[in-house]
Amino acid sequence: MHDSYHAVKASNSLAKAEASFKAHQYDECIRNAERADKHGSDSPRAYFLRAVSCLRLGNRNEALRLSEQGLARFPEDIELRVVMGETLMTIGRYPQARAALEPVIAQNPPMWQAWATWSSVLYGLQDYPGARDAALRGRALAPKEVSTLTAYANAMKETGKVGEAVGALREAIAIAPDQLLLRFNLLFTMLFDENTTGLDLRHEAERCAQLMIPAKRGARALHPPADNGRIRLGLMSNDLMSHACAYFVIPFLANLDHTRVEVFVYSLNGHADNITEKVRYFAGHFVELAGKTVKEVVDIVRADQLDVLFDLGGYTRNTPLTYMAHGLAMKQLTWIGYPGTTGMPGMDYRLTEAMADPEGNEAFCTEELLHAPAIASYFPLVARPLDAYAAAYRVRPTPALENGHITFGCCINLAKISARTLRLWSGVLARCPGSRLLVECSGLDNDAVRVPLLERMAAAGIAAERVICVPREGKNQYVLYHRIDVLLDTAPLTAGANACDALWMGVPLVTIAGQAFHERISASFLNTIGLPGLICTTDDQYIETAVALASDVAQLDALRMSIRTRFEGSALSDAAGLCRWLEEEMAKWVSAYRTPGQIARPDGEGLFFGGRWISMEEIATSLVGIMATYDTDALANLLENVSAKWSKHWLVAYALSELLYQQGDKAGALDLLIDSAMLRKYSLPLYRLLLARLDELGQDKSALAAFLQESFGLDAAVVEAMPVPTIHEITGVPARAEQADEVAA
Repeated sequence: MHDSYHAVKASNSLAKAEASFKAHQYDECIRNAERADKHGSDSPRAYFLRAVSCLRLGNRNEALRLSEQGLARFPEDIELRVVMGETLMTIGRYPQARAALEPVIAQNPPMWQAWATWSSVLYGLQDYPGARDAALRGRALAPKEVSTLTAYANAMKETGKVGEAVGALREAIAIAPDQLLLRFNLLFTMLFDENTTGLDLRHEAERCAQLMIPAKRGARALHPPADNGRIRLGLMSNDLMSHACAYFVIPFLANLDHTRVEVFVYSLNGHADNITEKVRYFAGHFVELAGKTVKEVVDIVRADQLDVLFDLGGYTRNTPLTYMAHGLAMKQLTWIGYPGTTGMPGMDYRLTEAMADPEGNEAFCTEELLHAPAIASYFPLVARPLDAYAAAYRVRPTPALENGHITFGCCINLAKISARTLRLWSGVLARCPGSRLLVECSGLDNDAVRVPLLERMAAAGIAAERVICVPREGKNQYVLYHRIDVLLDTAPLTAGANACDALWMGVPLVTIAGQAFHERISASFLNTIGLPGLICTTDDQYIETAVALASDVAQLDALRMSIRTRFEGSALSDAAGLCRWLEEEMAKWVSAYRTPGQIARPDGEGLFFGGRWISMEEIATSLVGIMATYDTDALANLLENVSAKWSKHWLVAYALSELLYQQGDKAGALDLLIDSAMLRKYSLPLYRLLLARLDELGQDKSALAAFLQESFGLDAAVVEAMPVPTIHEITGVPARAEQADEVAA
């Protein structure tokens, strides 16, 4: 009787768990499944329901534990093996996920879930044809399941069939119109489709935004700060880590005037790395929001009483828009993260630039377009900023001078290589006999990725023997451009941060500008650095421009050697200029309801770091003290923090020069000392040291002698008669300051 009682209880609890799961009430499902277990349920289904519910709630570790525990009791259960594979995939352990699922797939199971998960695992392993075939198997079993449609769409996007990908996602949305992730996926995939217009993106964004706007939006009024304190600025992002956005976010945060602006940074991602730590140091307040409910996030951010809040995600996974739809600040803006409108009524502005969004593009946006001096400011090598001074990253002569042929190139995501892009590249190569095409993408060391790409290229008229396939590796970023003469952009979605990488390395970029913002990103960069002649409006012009560059190698080399100077002298490198402009704009908005205030700080240069203002005098004093101790780790930390605000600074170049000199690399030290002198013009002590180092290495001093005569009216011999300056004289740090610093240490 007792056993019968518990069996009934177990059966009832399991039935309730099933009903809760179908209703997407995952917490309730877990509780009911646990009750079933307590009453002696001997069913793998109870483990499955608990594991998959934990996975849906984002508790991946618990999902993995439960699936492993369940398989230990029921090793032949297919459902448990599928959820284990899905969990491992979600964690990013794709080889283990494949191993978990292979026994299931070998049985050719009549389960669409198994095939959908298998497709996603193969996609993560970059076997896109295999992912496509698995998705098709799943679709055959369950034509109306959105998971199989989504898996198919993802595979199609990566194999150049973007139209089919868009069609599959629209079919999925027709089945599940309220699933936001489906709509996010569609909005992202549409960017790769040459048939997508700016109006198409707007209309789809508006439909998506309507699902996020709460029914009672506006019922809780915002309360702006009542005092005259600093402008309260927030930035919300899921990507505050090693991500393309970091190249723009770090210089922005480091150059904000924290005496005028109080900065709140909201992280939606629990993952942290060295980039996250940099963001922490340059933010006034760093707020972790990962794992919190929408209500909790809304309450936290509203309590901070922001004047302005930036969305740095747009229509990407775990988007800030989910929360900003509730209205979190007096003014809300969308910026980097997604190249298009949010379609959201509560979003006031989209930060852009006149070339990226020319007159007429207002029709593509629900926000007011706010034209900045540049789309953003870009600093290279933000994860390793001191490498920007290294010899490996100096601009080199165009490789055709040595190779005897032109190498066109593109370092890009595979999905950007559209049919139109292949037509453009084929047209260029046909006009440049003997030229090569270097393509860098993730997975090109994998036959499943490389072979289909080469087949697509061959169908477009690009012979495989002319293509150099390079798999993407972090160590190749920037230095791979030493092998490329001319970069060929993609269409319709153009290059983003990687365009800045190439231009900073001196490689000219040929782009074709469409109408909408996502078709004009590279054009904006080129226009900002003063190279509008590389911006094309037709396919024929694109081909002619690339051919013209390739036809005169000497002129191409001269252009290459000028591009970094153009880049570093433009608004694209002027983070301080962008911040001053934005601060003035924000002050106008805030002045409509209060008088923004400012806190005092000492005059002169410096940076806001770790919650306080640090003057250049303090920085220089610390640098001198550290260099006296030969603590290279401490020196690197200090110089990296300086580099977050200034992509190039004379003090950093000088310190690195002295470090190399002490290590015996006198030629490398001389190059950096020249950089330092160029960055700090009219510093006589630096020029005196430079003359001494040139003399020591037997280098020609005539150019420097002519400069000294022209700039100071001094003969080089007079300067050389002066004592060689000490580190104190060059930095302006009195010897006693360093000694006091050492005593304090």
